[in-house]
Parts: sequence; C-alpha cells; structure tokens
Amino acid sequence: MAQHAKVAALTDELIQSIIGFDPATNRRAYKHAKEIATAGLRPHQYNRTNQFDVQQSFEGLDEKFRILNRDDLADALQSRLLELNSIRNTWIPEYLALLLQLSDRPIENSEVEALELLRPPTPPPALTWAEIIQDDPYSDEEIWKDVDYAAESSEDEVLSERRKKSKPTPASSVDEQDVFDPETLLEPVDTHVLEEIQQAQSWNLKASQESPKVEITELQAIRETLFMLAGLPTTLYLSEPQHGSIRGSQRYKFSHAMEKTTEDLLTQIADIGQGLYRLRRWTARSASLPLVQTFEAAVRKRLLKFDGRLAALQQEYLAPKVSIAVSFLELHSEVSKLASPLLRLAKLVAAIEGELLVNPFAHLEALFQEVGLAQMTLEEPIFTFFSELFFECLQTYLKPIRKWMELGDLGTNDETFFVFENDSGSEASSMWHDRFVLRRGKGNTLRAPEFLEPAAMKIFNTGKSVVFLKELGVYDTVAETGEVEPRLNHESVCGSSGLPFAPFAELFRTAFDGWIRSKYSLASTVLRTRLFSQCGLLQTLSNFQTLFLGADGAAFQDFADTVFERIDSRQRGWNDRFLLTELARGIYGSVLGKSDADKIIVRSVRMKTETRALKGLATLSLDYALPWSLMNIIQRSSIPIYQQLSTLLLQTYRSKYLLQRIRLDDIATLIPTAFKSKTLKLRAQLLWFSDILRSYLTETVIGQTHTAMLSSMTKAEDIDEMANLHLKYLARLQEQALLADNLRVLYNVVMEVLDLAVLLHDAHIRETQQRLHPPPSHAPLLPAKSKRPGKTKRRKSVIPAIVEAEDEETSVTEAEEGETLDRSVPMPLRYPTLEQELEKIESVFSRVLPFLTAGLRNIGRVGAEPVWEMLAERLEWRGKGEGFERG
Repeated sequence: MAQHAKVAALTDELIQSIIGFDPATNRRAYKHAKEIATAGLRPHQYNRTNQFDVQQSFEGLDEKFRILNRDDLADALQSRLLELNSIRNTWIPEYLALLLQLSDRPIENSEVEALELLRPPTPPPALTWAEIIQDDPYSDEEIWKDVDYAAESSEDEVLSERRKKSKPTPASSVDEQDVFDPETLLEPVDTHVLEEIQQAQSWNLKASQESPKVEITELQAIRETLFMLAGLPTTLYLSEPQHGSIRGSQRYKFSHAMEKTTEDLLTQIADIGQGLYRLRRWTARSASLPLVQTFEAAVRKRLLKFDGRLAALQQEYLAPKVSIAVSFLELHSEVSKLASPLLRLAKLVAAIEGELLVNPFAHLEALFQEVGLAQMTLEEPIFTFFSELFFECLQTYLKPIRKWMELGDLGTNDETFFVFENDSGSEASSMWHDRFVLRRGKGNTLRAPEFLEPAAMKIFNTGKSVVFLKELGVYDTVAETGEVEPRLNHESVCGSSGLPFAPFAELFRTAFDGWIRSKYSLASTVLRTRLFSQCGLLQTLSNFQTLFLGADGAAFQDFADTVFERIDSRQRGWNDRFLLTELARGIYGSVLGKSDADKIIVRSVRMKTETRALKGLATLSLDYALPWSLMNIIQRSSIPIYQQLSTLLLQTYRSKYLLQRIRLDDIATLIPTAFKSKTLKLRAQLLWFSDILRSYLTETVIGQTHTAMLSSMTKAEDIDEMANLHLKYLARLQEQALLADNLRVLYNVVMEVLDLAVLLHDAHIRETQQRLHPPPSHAPLLPAKSKRPGKTKRRKSVIPAIVEAEDEETSVTEAEEGETLDRSVPMPLRYPTLEQELEKIESVFSRVLPFLTAGLRNIGRVGAEPVWEMLAERLEWRGKGEGFERG
C-alpha cells in the first residue's frame, strides 16, 4: 500500500508539472490527465536494455555488411566494439541500443574515410633536454648562480610611480604593461535621481499607513496599469498567482473622480490583465508535441508584439514629443482595443487547454471556427489576427502531409498524422489496400482536423501513389519534374486588405485543393500512365473478357467442346489440370498471344461421386497469373466472381452441346410417332432457352457492362477509383447474371431448366441404345452385359459400368451413326421409360418457366434493372405463336 501511495503522489506531481494549472480550476481536465498518466504508468516496468539482444543486433550488422561486400565497414565496426569491451561501464548496452535506434541506412550513408575526421590530432613529441640544450646551450657557471628574489623589478617601479600621481588616468594601449587602476571605472552616485524616484513612489509609502484611501494621480495609475498589463507586480493591482486572478486595489482613489467610477474602471482593466496573465502563464510551460509547441510560440510572438505596443505607450507618457493630455479613460479605451484579440485568444486557450492533452490539433479546429465567426460578425481586426495565427500553426501540420505526399514517408510514431503503416510486411500485390490505413478514433471518425476531412482521401492516395511508384522504380523521374508548391497563408487565401466576400471555409477549401493538386496530379498521372501503357491494365481486362466471359465465341466454344468431349469419354483423368492447362493455352494462344496465353492455368477439384448434372462443371475453373501491380486493382477476391461467370457460360454451352447431339434423324426413328413430336418440341424449347440465356449473358450483360467499365476506367484518377470501378463492374455482372446471393432462387430455376437438357439427352441415348441392343428376354430391365463381367462385379462405386459393344457388326453400325450413339453414357440398373422422361421434362419446363419470368419482372421493378425486364419479355415470346408450342 505504501508503494502505491508513493506512486500516486509522484504521479500527481508529474501531472501538475506538465499541465501547469491548479487542479481546482479545471477538475475535469485534471482528472482526465490523471487517468491517462495512471494507465500509461501502470503496465510498465522500465527494465534495463537486454545486452544480449544488442550484441546480437551488432553481429547481424557485421554479417550484413560482409554479405553486401562492405568488409571495410564491418572491420571498422568490429574494432570499435572490441575497444568498447575493454571499458567497464554498466550503461554501455543502453548507449549501443540508442545508436542502433539512431542509425539510418548505414550501408548507404556510411563512409569509413569519414572516421578519420573523428580521430584526435597526434600530440607533438615530448620536449627533451637534448633539444633544449641544442637551442639554448648553458654553462656550468650559470647553473650555480644565486638569484635575488627580494629585489624590486621594473614592473614594481612603474606601478609605484603611477600611484603617486594625484589624478589617476585610465590605462591606454600605449602603456607597455597595459596596467590600470580599477577605481577609475567607478562613477559617483547621483543622490538626486534616487530622491526623485522615492518622491515618485511616495504614494506607495502613504498606502502603508492607517489612512483608508490614498489619492493618486492619473499618471501614476497609468504607469501602474501598463506595468500590470506587461505581467509585472504592482501595488495598484493585487494578483494571486495560484489562481491566476487580478483585481484592483480599493485603497486608492482619484481626487477628481467618484470612488465607484474608479473602482469600476480598475475592475475592467484588471479583467483584461487577468486574461493576459493566464495566457502568459500558459505559454510559460513547455509542450512535447510539435503542433502544440508551434501554437505556444505563435502566442508568445503576439504577446511580445503587444508588449511592444505597451512600451510605446509608456514612452508617450515618459518622454512625450508633444504635449498630451493624461487620461486614464483614454488608456482604458486604447488598451481594450489592443488586447481584444488576445482576450479572445485567452478564452480559446482556456476552452481547449484540457482537450490538447488528447487531441493535439484541437487548436487548429478552434482557430478555424474563430476565423469564420469573426468574418460573419464583420470583425476585421479579429479576423486578420486569427487568420494569420491559424495559417502560422497550420504550417507545422502540413509538414508530415508534405512529406507523405512527396516522399511517401511517415514519421516515426507520429500520432498526430491520420495515416499510419498497418502492415509493413504485406505483399506488394495488396500494398495499396492493406499496407497503409487511415487512423480513426471514437465513432470511426478520422483523426484529423474537420476542415481537412474532405481532402483526406486525396492526401492518402497521393502518398500511396508515391510508394507505388517507388515499388515500380520510376519515382526518381517524377520527383525531378515536381510542380512549384503554392503558398498557403493569409495573404494568398484571404487577400491583403479588408474582409473577403466569400466564406473563409470556401476560400480555404479552394486554396487547399490547389495545394494538394500540385502534388496529387503529377503522381496520379504518372501512375495511371504506367498502369495503362507498361503494366497493360486495359489489355488484361480485355484478356479477362475473352478468357472468362466468352468475348471470342469461337475460342470459348473450342475450349468448351474439348472439355465436353473429355467428360463424355468417361476417362479417369479427363479433368487432369496439367493436360487441360496445355489445351487451354493452345486454344487461346492464337487469340491472346503466346505471352498472355502462358499465364492461363486450369484448376480442377475431384468430386467424391460423379454426376451428370451441370453443377459438375463447377469443379473446373480457369485462372490467370497477374503481375503484382495489377493485383492491386484486380484483387484476388475478384477472380472467383470471374470463375462463376465462366462456369455459368460453360453450363449454358454444355446444355446446347448435349441438345445438338440429339439429331433429327435419330428422333425420326422413334416409335410411336407421339414420342417424335414431343421430343422435337422439347428439344426446340430447350435449345431456344439456351440460346436466349447465352445471348442475354454475352451481349446484354457482359458486352454493355464491360464497355461502360472500360470508359470509366480510362477516366479514373487513382488506383482507389480503378479498384472501386472494377468491383462495381463485377458486382453488376454478378447481379445481372443472377449469381448474387439474393437472386439465388432464380439462379436455381435457370439451372433446373438447363439440367433438363441433360435429362432429355440421356433419355434419348438410352432409348436408342435399347433399340439397337435389346436386353435378353429373361432380364428385360437389365443393361447389356459388360465385356468384362469380373471387373464389373468388383466395382465398389455406385457409378454404373460403361456399356461396350461385343460384335463387330454393332460397332460398325455405331460408327456409321456418329455421335448419335454415345457409349460413354452410364446405364443405371433400372430406368424410367422414354414416355415418363418426356412427361417429366415437359412438366418441369412448363412449371418453372412462368415462375422464372414472373420473378424476373418482380425484381426488375424493385431493382430498376431494365435488363431483367428485357429477359422476361424474351422468355414470354414462347407463348406468342411459336410453332413448337403448338406442335
């Protein structure tokens, strides 16, 4: 408990020494400061520096120097460390740790030759007797000669002669020994001046007597008032330094004025002096933050200017050049006018004094508001005073902004700047979005002055653009062609005379935008040009449209047919990603070019069970290798959306691919005739649906949206806007293609209709195979016998075996039939009849299509998307006279 009490007492002393005001004057600010200090001191133990960590750091530096072929620097460091080891001092680890913290790229900035400048000069050799004798030889007789130390020297004679002179004169440079008497410098005391001073202060002596009131002149009151306003102790005004209060003494009066009038006048001037005194006491403290230090220095500068005006007033009354009337009222009017801006400033300081401990730029916001208020109230002197003070304090806050926008550097542990480095080790591919973030406070508000919030994103993006250019290696050329920074002060923003007509906030915003534009435009323009011309942003987006979105229908069809043929072959390695990657590069190489095609990668996921449904195509996905610079725009999270769109297009092509394999010649052989018409009808309806869906996706959704995105992308100013445009582009594609989460119901309906093509194809193939290969009479429902029954019995999967022909005649017949007989179709043990399959397909199609149309119209009205209305209208054409509907 004693330890806690001691720590609490020391904490109170620390807080009072820093904040510089009495806790009784502002309990709330004092309590808040104490909470901050207690929270900061409590978890810290302030241990000594770990000497082993310091030693390991220097060993790492030695190894780094030698790896980078700086053996000279490593040898110099090693020799000095060995020399330090011979010195016994307990604080050597702290000294070395401090040097490590102060080091700045030693490999680039250090030169071993500079160490010679620190080497002390070689001392001259010691003087030997041989050298002395050589210059001034001596004899033995001179060594043993006696010296008379009592004899007077010539110097004593000169000194005694000077003392005998009646009128001493100061020594001159002509004197040989340059010796003079100090008493000649003393001036005689003029007692007359001292008597005049005592006589002038006679009213002070009378004040100590028992008389209740002492009469004084206005000149004496003016003199005391000027001293008090300058911060000096006086007799006419009583001050209490602890509370910072000043009041007029009631022991003095004017002989020609009423006492109440005198007391009221002294009270008004004392109030002015009290505000000035508190302002002086606030500036006497020393802040640790540069922003607050600048503010304090600016206030001291204005107090010094005010003191100069007071000195001028004192001179007017002390040594007037012309005859003037001594008037205490006139002095009051003059002082009130001079001190009015400072008194407003004193109120502002008192209001934000406690807040500055938490918000170091609170004074900037308060000054900005005071400037606007003074402009609205037409107080020109107050407006000019606060405007100049605001811009003077703003220059310090602009330094980290300028450093960030020009060099892309952040100050070490600069809590006052609203940008900080979140993850210095982040990959270059996510540098723009992850490495730097905005500093935010309570309520997710930006930790920056309110008047800078509209420009915060431009400042943030400019610095990131500079860092981006440094990563690309082109920043040096940008720095050499920088624009001249416009001035940002009172004259350039508000003019040199009078109050401006436009609001100060608008004038400042315009001037600050111009200041930012001088740094923002160049960096963003160079970066945009680099991304478009050398990084190939537009070309990559075009490649994505071709690869994922089927912009080149022929190439996409070739790739899709290749995949479909491998699926229908029922081979074990049909989805081998290496083989599919080579096939995709070969197909797209003629469209994209060899260099771009080599970036294509096909990925596949193995499924536990095989499926004939179209959702099995989702196990295949295309990928494209992007450079890190473009991955900051086309982010990793965007690739899955491209893959979803590619899969949907592939499923649409697959549906049409299966329907086209049902040839009209094969349908003509069906018995009875009712099956022929119904099969033709369903085939035509599903082909029509697949074509409508493919046309909607490629022409209406992808084509128009991609064109609009490219047009906006060329006008984007920075990577942030480019990345947002790309994300909005993908979100719009995902929504219009019914892939959004809130449209999942309609997407499932579309997939259900597309899967009907698979059912129709499989049913037709089974019917054709049953006619060509009728089952034995004793087992009419079993599939044809496999060529290898033993291997079929050993199958553990639920996937049925592949039916293979046994005789050559059947093989020849199948070869003549071409793709009509698909031997790769799995044959389940029991199948529904063709009639049942056709009825099921027709029932599902007739049921879900109106539901899909109505759903599209409903979401089109809610989301105001005309493309959904267009798709719904095209789907309703089925009932407006098509032949297959009536057939």
